[in-house]
Amino acid sequence: MTFLRIRYFALTVIFFACAGSFARAQQKGFTEVETFQGTVNSDSRLFKLDSTMGWDFNKHFGVFGGVPLYFSDTPGSSTATTTTASTSARGIGNAYVGLSFRAPNRTLDYAGVVTVSAPTGSTTNGFSTGRAGFDWTNRFSHSISKFTPFVEGGLSNTVPDSAFSTRPFTSLGAITHWEEGADFEAVKHVYIGASGYEIFPFGNQKLFSRVTNGGGKGNGGNTFDNNAQSSGTGLTRENGFNGWVAFEPTPLWRAEVGFTRSATFNLNSFAFNLRFNVGRMLRSRKNL
Repeated sequence: MTFLRIRYFALTVIFFACAGSFARAQQKGFTEVETFQGTVNSDSRLFKLDSTMGWDFNKHFGVFGGVPLYFSDTPGSSTATTTTASTSARGIGNAYVGLSFRAPNRTLDYAGVVTVSAPTGSTTNGFSTGRAGFDWTNRFSHSISKFTPFVEGGLSNTVPDSAFSTRPFTSLGAITHWEEGADFEAVKHVYIGASGYEIFPFGNQKLFSRVTNGGGKGNGGNTFDNNAQSSGTGLTRENGFNGWVAFEPTPLWRAEVGFTRSATFNLNSFAFNLRFNVGRMLRSRKNL
């Protein structure tokens, strides 16, 4: 194990040991968030519609569940010797349930989520690994006037999608995932932000490509561009960065557009994320 992996493993242990100390208060009651996100690059166009519903028991704990719906489209390519037709697929991903936990503190804001998923998606289209999934993510942030830096770290047996990356594959294998960045309110309701991210795998990894569905191929030279399924050590290791602009006219809506650069996979992607807080809207109407 290299020094860098030891460093990040130690940080993971520290974060999880401190997990019960900090958080943000939430209203109790019904929760529902609708999210539509997409990642577009030279390899593929990947979109995800996610409906998450749950219940907050109090300001510390809540439960939730949902089923994502994926849409993938791989453009055709042509060389001097071969021509590959464009392909597309759609279908549900893995159904999931989870527990969110928080502990209010003015000094440091914390949110933690434990999620487990069932293999309800298609392995052929790369929407599932055919195995149950697990993820434990912790996020720390602190607002300084209009500036909010954050650090996020987690343990998982699959590389999760992020707000600005609908992954070109689903993976099976132990990993830690990290993101460090900041959000800044440039003007009222408008935010700009940037972050770096890292994925560190442990042991063997198996990839199920969302790019090669229907016999297609991506335009890059990565494993998931040319193989529907592949396995080996280090296949999910990745680092890159995100940049975004967000518009949040009310606490109910947030729209984000951004750019993601995967240095490892040599991919430049346009990304967007639209979120609507249905649960908060319903609670607001109930209190009128």
